[in-house]
Amino acid sequence: MTQNRAGDSLVSENQNLIGGYELKNCVATGKSTQIWEVTQAGSTVPFAMKLLLPDSLKDPAAKKVLKHEFKVGSLFEHPTMIRYHKLEMNRDHGFFIMDYFRAPSLKTQIAGNLSETQSRLKKIVEAMCQAFVHMNEKGWLHRDIKPDNVLVNKTGEVRVIDFSLASRIITGVMKLVGGKQKNIMGTRTYIAPEIIIKKSPTPQSDIYSLGVTIYEIATGSPPFAGLSPSDLLAKHLSESPSPPSVANPNVSPELDALILKLLSKKPKDRPAEMREVMSLFRNVRAFVEDPAELHARKTKDAKNNESLSVDKRLDSRADADRVSRGLAAPVKPKKSKRLTAPIGEMEAVKKVGAKSTAAPPQQTPGMMPQMPYGMPGQMMPGMMYSGMMPGQMMPGQMMPGQMMPGQMMPGQQPYPMQMPNQPMQMSPGQIPMQQPMPPQQQPMPQPLVPQPPSTKPETRVSPVQNPPVSPVPPTVLLPLERRLPVSAKEDPAVSLEFMTELPDVL
Repeated sequence: MTQNRAGDSLVSENQNLIGGYELKNCVATGKSTQIWEVTQAGSTVPFAMKLLLPDSLKDPAAKKVLKHEFKVGSLFEHPTMIRYHKLEMNRDHGFFIMDYFRAPSLKTQIAGNLSETQSRLKKIVEAMCQAFVHMNEKGWLHRDIKPDNVLVNKTGEVRVIDFSLASRIITGVMKLVGGKQKNIMGTRTYIAPEIIIKKSPTPQSDIYSLGVTIYEIATGSPPFAGLSPSDLLAKHLSESPSPPSVANPNVSPELDALILKLLSKKPKDRPAEMREVMSLFRNVRAFVEDPAELHARKTKDAKNNESLSVDKRLDSRADADRVSRGLAAPVKPKKSKRLTAPIGEMEAVKKVGAKSTAAPPQQTPGMMPQMPYGMPGQMMPGMMYSGMMPGQMMPGQMMPGQMMPGQMMPGQQPYPMQMPNQPMQMSPGQIPMQQPMPPQQQPMPQPLVPQPPSTKPETRVSPVQNPPVSPVPPTVLLPLERRLPVSAKEDPAVSLEFMTELPDVL
């Protein structure tokens, strides 16, 4: 049992003959009609039948449209147009017979194989223009130009179909006195702005629809899309389309300019007739690079990058592809353990700690004993007394350029002898010198605590200016645990720049 779109039985097994034609295959279904592949009884030559659905057979308007399409289509004799053969209308059925062109619509090809369709753009558009020039010469407008109404086979042959909305070109006095149309006729995505405001159709109206169709071939989508039918019509009236090269950079500047000219809002800004469009299009370079070759190269590059990727899971196809090109399989890098600090700094801390706990070296007879931590008052590099602040000086340690007690500058007069408990006699302008403490009153040196080398420049201050000594020894922090002061925080954008050079983490 053959079913129509609504699920109702259209023809039964013993009634698959309509008007002497045997129904073979349903090609397409519309609101009121179906397209069938048929053969005449006793013949194998295929034809196409446009058949009214049972409900539409009762609608006078649907029957009128079918008769109108057959009448207009029968007027044209051109290689780019379908030939119409027979019309039959009675109470049992209504249909007409035309040539069967076995090819998908241009809309289907745009959705299924865009690059191949783009590579044949000039040939397709030229054939379409030839069909519409033939229609205009016969005095007719198509009024529903869109990719759905153009059939294209594998060799690039074109057939224009569906003349149900075709109307005569208004000329002469009728053009001057012609008023507004009663109804808006056309497809919203491809309709011209003047038709939306119900003005009489002109060849420029078909040219606008052709421009939308060419735009869709060049980019893969029409220039306008709306959230609602009213929104879409409003864009046709007021919104300027973006150049096709915005969606497809391969579109040439010449094709950009021509398509935008066809999509002008005012009819007078478009070409005057289809023949002019065809002439302009012949002299245009459609694409910067052949779309089919560009697509093939991108596909090949993507395949190569995928097969060479370390993240790609190895399979038999990827391995075979590498072997055919003489390439070795990618090696997945091993994961490294994360540490709390860089390896170099950790080793430095460990070495300093080892030195502090090591036993003192053996002394050779006849040599002076070696001081483990230097002379009293002398600081070893990287070492400090317990309880001292960083940068604080030991008692008895001298500032650079400071003289020992009793040492005189060249040309300086010696100080007079001073008796105990007797005030010193000083000359005007002379600065008193600080008396050294008795040996028994000097503080004993405290055990030394190892400290990591500081990256900050060392600053020395006078013992008089030292802050109070904290009894709690400072905590040694690893480099990654140190916090920068508020004023030293780095810019996040600058601090993340090194991330761009890190290898991928697998």
